[in-house]
This record gives sequence, C-alpha cells and structure tokens, in this order.
Amino acid sequence: MLDSLLQAHEGLIIFLLAISASLGVRLSTLYHPNLILSLVFKAIAEKVYRPKAASSYQLLSGTLGFFLPILTITVLTYAIISFAFYPNWLGGLVLFLCLDISHESRAKRISALIKSKQKVTARAVLQGMVARDVEKLTELGICKATIDSTALNTLRHFFVIALLYLTAGPYLALFYKLLLLCDHAWRQVMPPSSRFMASLSRMIWLVEFVPIRLLITCFSLLLRPKQTWHYIKYYGRHFSQTNTGWALSFFAANLHTQLAGPRFYFGERYEVMRVGAKAQPSAEHIQQLLGLLNQMRWLFIATSALLLVIINFIRLMA
Repeated sequence: MLDSLLQAHEGLIIFLLAISASLGVRLSTLYHPNLILSLVFKAIAEKVYRPKAASSYQLLSGTLGFFLPILTITVLTYAIISFAFYPNWLGGLVLFLCLDISHESRAKRISALIKSKQKVTARAVLQGMVARDVEKLTELGICKATIDSTALNTLRHFFVIALLYLTAGPYLALFYKLLLLCDHAWRQVMPPSSRFMASLSRMIWLVEFVPIRLLITCFSLLLRPKQTWHYIKYYGRHFSQTNTGWALSFFAANLHTQLAGPRFYFGERYEVMRVGAKAQPSAEHIQQLLGLLNQMRWLFIATSALLLVIINFIRLMA
C-alpha cells in the first residue's frame, strides 16, 4: 500500500524535494553549471559577433549561435535521462539546477548597503546582477534597477521554470533556462537592440508568453487585482517586451512604486517606458519586494502541490 502511494505521488515528491533543495541548498557559483554555460555562451558571442556586419549575417549567426549549443545540451540531457535507471529523479535534479533565487540575497545586501550610504559597494553588487551600465546610477537608480532585476529574474528563473517543469517536463524547463543564460551572457558583449540577439529575444518571448501571463493572472487574483490590471492595460500591453511589461505592472501595483524607465547600455541611452505613477522606489521597497516574492513562492508551492495531489487521486480512482 505504501509503495503504491509513493509511486503514485513520485512526481510530487520529486518536485517538492527539488524546490526545497533550491531554497535551502546554495551551490557555489565557482562550480555551478550555470557559470560554465555562461562562459560558453559569452565566448560564442565574442567569436561570432560582428557589430559592423550586414543585418542578415547577424540574424543568421545569432540564431545559430544560440540554437545549436542549446539544442545539443538539451538532446544530450534527454539521452542521459532516457538511459538512466531513475529518469524521473534525474529530471528532478535538472529542475534543482535550473531554479535560482540568488538575486534575492544580493538584493537584500544592496538594501542594507543603501541604508548605510555605501552606494559604491551597492553598485558593485548590482553589477553582477544586471547587464546595464551602473557606474553613474544614483541611489534612486540603484533601488529601481535592483527591484526590476530581482523581480524579473525570480519570476523567470524560479516561477516560470517550475511551471514549465510541471506542465511540459524537465527538457523544456532546461531549454528555457539555457535561453536565459545565453541572453544574460550576450548582453555583456553587445547592446540589447543588436540584430544578433533578435532571434534569441523572440524565442524567449515565445516560450514564456503563456507561463508569465498565467502566473501574473493567478497571482493578481489574490494580490491587488484592480490595480494590477489597470497597470497592465496602460503600461504592460505597450511595453517594448510585453511579457516583461506584464510582470513589472504586477510588481509596481503591489509595491506602490514606479518601476522601469530609461537605462544605459555601453554608454548609449535606451528609452524604456516607466511603469506606474506612484512614489519612486527606495531601500524599503526592496525589502517589500523580498517579502512579496516569498509570499508568492509559498502560494505557488502550496497550489502546485494541491493540484498534483488532486490529479494523482483522480488517476488512482480511474
């Protein structure tokens, strides 16, 4: 009886263990696969990217530059898991390695540095989180960049990946994670408007289109739905990257602050829509964001576990 129950709920057990491990076990960045993969993607960009080349060359080389290595890694992972004795548990290991909430600890440190007036150190910590220029950011700019980066990275590197794992399996979750790593690595070499990154940006937008909207819709039902949908209507739908616009609209509504806005990449100013009409962000808003993300995380885990139990119960009764 116990064996049958464990077998029926194996997927739930693996999911909860992977989530718990990602929250409680922090692997050092020195030997985490993310570091190696990021260096590989950055090396590809430095080798192939030609800023003065024709637009067609950049589009083709950029497409091949991210698709071939990511496809190779995903196929190799599929082959390894397929021949393993415990494929489901290896899939759980993939989920654990893909989940990442490290930005939250950095955001907490930046908040403490801002309160102690150590802006130089805060910029240095922020530089490891974002690809934009941070040397000339004021205290307000540091707080806004920290909130934007932490909110979007946690949403994508934790919530979206976990949702993709639950709905489509570990391979799509891994594929999406590699896309995010490649995007961050390439932004350190070239501006985000580069034609070289067009296909990569479009692929990320397509993969996360449904998950982000589903997550924001579900969370907004319990957390300031009226204000969230008001912001989505006036800001999110018109943002340069609509998935990002939806996410920032939700966080701006719940934090009662203004997010996004113009930023600099490689010394060049990029006009980005501001989201929200409330007060400008401060170190206190960073703390509020961390609390909100923690609330969202436990809500997501509880809801996912309940749905998995219901689905498994229906299968047992069928």
